Amino acid sequence: MILTCSKLDLNAYTARQVNHLLPFKRKVTAQRVSRSAGMALDRLEHCFRHIAHPHYSDGTQARFDPLHSDQYCHFLFFLSWQAYTDAQDEDLAKRLFYLNKILHAFNCMYDTALPDVFWLIHVVGTVLGKARYRNHLVVRQNCTVGAIRGDYPDLGNGLILSANTSVIGRCRIGQNVMLGPGCTLVNENVPDNTLVLRNPKIICKPNSERALSTHFYH
Repeated sequence: MILTCSKLDLNAYTARQVNHLLPFKRKVTAQRVSRSAGMALDRLEHCFRHIAHPHYSDGTQARFDPLHSDQYCHFLFFLSWQAYTDAQDEDLAKRLFYLNKILHAFNCMYDTALPDVFWLIHVVGTVLGKARYRNHLVVRQNCTVGAIRGDYPDLGNGLILSANTSVIGRCRIGQNVMLGPGCTLVNENVPDNTLVLRNPKIICKPNSERALSTHFYH
């Protein structure tokens, strides 16, 4: 993976942000960040290699620029996950989660099982709860995935959430589904290969794989 700074600089950069914005109890050192950063970067490389955009990948080699805010949001999520699951450093995981909220208005807990391949685009204002996620997920700005009385959605492979969409409660979403801007689904099921639009009422149409293929390499 092409990284636009050294790994040492990346770890120090992240640690300084945490200490400046969230100066709580034990100081976060670059070495402490590094315990989780290696696996986080491995996951990031795998994720970005599948994204069909020249800022992320050329189809064979991934690219990560920490000054690209959407990319850095991905990294902070992976880092928080690894801090919690591998390094068993919940204090760091909490602060990285909080840092992601401060910098990107991205609310996704460090123990949420996001898939290996997903793309956060214009991520601001997005809340991703503990649903069942699968690969080739696209999430644009101001999206919500959440529960009703503990029931979370089950999301199929190749789901595209356009801006201002919500999937809440006991929803079962099939494969290759795209929700158009402003759609809200509550305790509803959507079959495979469906385009869901609001115009102004919710309507469903057949969906091709064109939108998915413009987002990811296969």
